[in-house]
Amino acid sequence: MAQKFTFADAKKRIKELENQVEAATVKAGNVILDTSDNVFTSKELNKIKFLELWSLLGPIIGIVIGLIVG
Repeated sequence: MAQKFTFADAKKRIKELENQVEAATVKAGNVILDTSDNVFTSKELNKIKFLELWSLLGPIIGIVIGLIVG
């Protein structure tokens, strides 16, 4: 006979899933920049500069393409 799924089991499963999400978030963040050592290399600084530049140019390019296509 199967064991009943209780509220305590649900809380335990939720905690496990939250830990998995947190681990995945850290892993996903480290794909772009390695934040484990709190020190940025010149390569990582170049990535940051590129992302800052893209955050400004991306929307402008999107608007221009939207005006041309639309």
